Amino acid sequence: MTSAELSTNLKKHPIGVTCLVVAIACAIAIYLRAGNIAASQAENEARTAEANRMVNNVRNSTNLPEQATELETLRKEFDSRLMKAGQLAVNLQYFYKLESETEVKLVDVRQNSLPRNGAKTYVGVPFVVNIQGSFAQVTQFLSRLENGPHFCRINSATFGRAGSETDAAAGVTLALNLEILGQP
Repeated sequence: MTSAELSTNLKKHPIGVTCLVVAIACAIAIYLRAGNIAASQAENEARTAEANRMVNNVRNSTNLPEQATELETLRKEFDSRLMKAGQLAVNLQYFYKLESETEVKLVDVRQNSLPRNGAKTYVGVPFVVNIQGSFAQVTQFLSRLENGPHFCRINSATFGRAGSETDAAAGVTLALNLEILGQP
């Protein structure tokens, strides 16, 4: 077949030739895209996951202003319960107030220095507290310390009798090594 005959046949069947050209173009496109199926599926999954995250964010943000206000209120309440490590007189006043409320005798109260751990937001402010009183007064002091306005952690506690073995009215002594949550 010569090119003149081929040209004549193509002119006789234009629809068939057009369909053949389109079929060949589609076959080439399918062949070229067949290698990208895995990449296309991965991209589709990533976009689906991103869309799901967006939908969840929109669903979870319905009460966001109220929740943010509540969190801010809780943060302010939490910060009000923190002790400032640099305010030695105010910190010791807390223990003197507990002494007057529970009627124990503060034998010794000291704020120890903070360990050098770098700039932290929250630190345990260390104290050494020695008290003396009746057993009921000492347990009331511990209860007030535990349920007080500050967050307290007792690291060690030592009970002992105050006075001699024969003096039953002398009461007990309590030596505490504790930390109160605070800011440096």
